[in-house]
Amino acid sequence: MSGLPPLPSDYLEFLKSHDGESSYTFGELDSWWLSTEEALLQTVNFDGQKRPAIYMLQSVVVSLKKHGEVDAVEDQDGEEFSLDRLAGGLAIGDNNGDVMFLDPSDGFSVWLYHHDGFDVERLAGSFSEWLGEAELD
Repeated sequence: MSGLPPLPSDYLEFLKSHDGESSYTFGELDSWWLSTEEALLQTVNFDGQKRPAIYMLQSVVVSLKKHGEVDAVEDQDGEEFSLDRLAGGLAIGDNNGDVMFLDPSDGFSVWLYHHDGFDVERLAGSFSEWLGEAELD
């Protein structure tokens, strides 16, 4: 898949057949729209910064720093999650401004960035694990 950064094989397999037409429910989280390969590479404008959608969290972090919102975000356990680590996340889906991402620094585990709370939540240890627990809407 040209133009994409290194990604785990389970996610790359998913992309081969994913048409982007359906949403997913994961636990209490409804209507998660996962990006297609084309959508991952599409340029998005976030707070005046243009990047491929897969790198959207880089723009989020630049904006957080620019506006002085936070110095770090917290995970579900109240532990610090650095802005550099957040910027390294690879955005793969969204729900009303919240971003689902893969964290390369944690074996491509699946995370959620809550845009209104400036916090993150680990959803699964891998994309396969997440997909196995998600329900197609």
